[in-house]
Amino acid sequence: MAIEIVEAPMVGKILRVEVAAGNQIAEGDPICVIESMKMENFIFAPVSGTIKELKVAPNQVVQAYDVVAVIEY
Repeated sequence: MAIEIVEAPMVGKILRVEVAAGNQIAEGDPICVIESMKMENFIFAPVSGTIKELKVAPNQVVQAYDVVAVIEY
């Protein structure tokens, strides 16, 4: 098995988390929603697999390249 590390693309605040650790996801499924510059942006799964670790929670402020999730595939 391999892992994919999903990073925040920008500085912002996590509004919603759409998955939990252990969830099966498909490529393109939303992982979370980040608010940056008053706009909501989805962070999507780049691969299909299982959420091994979730590193964010609602209202958490993240920096660009912070780890959001780890996907095992």
